[in-house]
Amino acid sequence: MTTPLLTLITARSMDEDYAHVAQKRAAAGGPASQPSRPHWSSVLAVAALGVMAAVVAAQTDRQAPVDELSRAALVEQIESRGDELRSLQSQVGELTRSNADLASRSTTTQSQLDDIESRVQRAELLSGFSVVRGPGVRITVDNSPGADVNSEIRDEDLAILVDGLFEAGAEAVAINDQRINVLGGIRNTNRAVHVNGRPVNAPYVVSAIGDPRTLQARLLESSQGQEWFALVNGLEFVYSSENVDDIRLPAAPERVLRDVIELNADPDGGPDGEGSAP
Repeated sequence: MTTPLLTLITARSMDEDYAHVAQKRAAAGGPASQPSRPHWSSVLAVAALGVMAAVVAAQTDRQAPVDELSRAALVEQIESRGDELRSLQSQVGELTRSNADLASRSTTTQSQLDDIESRVQRAELLSGFSVVRGPGVRITVDNSPGADVNSEIRDEDLAILVDGLFEAGAEAVAINDQRINVLGGIRNTNRAVHVNGRPVNAPYVVSAIGDPRTLQARLLESSQGQEWFALVNGLEFVYSSENVDDIRLPAAPERVLRDVIELNADPDGGPDGEGSAP
């Protein structure tokens, strides 16, 4: 059989090369090539790897039940913690709604407290039981030099001036630092004038808090103001007035109420009310 040349060259080229190399080694006196044998250390390594694989497989089989129990316990803990988390989230939601409700109530209560405080301050201002300051008018009046007893300034004269100032728009009035209020009064005791039960001496300094741009003009226009200026001119009182940017008036002295009656009380002392309380 005839083999194609290309196939023959491919099949025999490597064999001839190996044969040529072997002949050169034999001619040179070198050992002939022998088939290699596996070294004993390689055998030991393979054996050790086999033993280790067997040990690992045995331990894996022995550990499998334990791992399964641990996984089940871990799953149970996760589910339990999930329930706790959902319960806490529900509590957080309830507390959030409760806090929002309390904040709304607090805002409403604070608004009510602010309104009450404003009303109390206004009541204290009108009743005279709080210190006030602001712009206004200061009037100084004194007896005429050498005036006799009948020509001296009396309590009723100062009362006319105070009433005129309130009618003219004054918010607070004091005579010689004695605040005028509904529980106080201006009284004569012999020749001495008493305000809130305390004596005051001439010259009398009447301080009124109000709009200084209009207070004196409106005083002159009021009926009490006209009566007052008639007394000033007729009895020749020494009179002067000035606008003041900042006046401070003290609070009126507190007085103990002797008798209090509830607005919704039964005047006959029935069960629906307690009548008057001393």
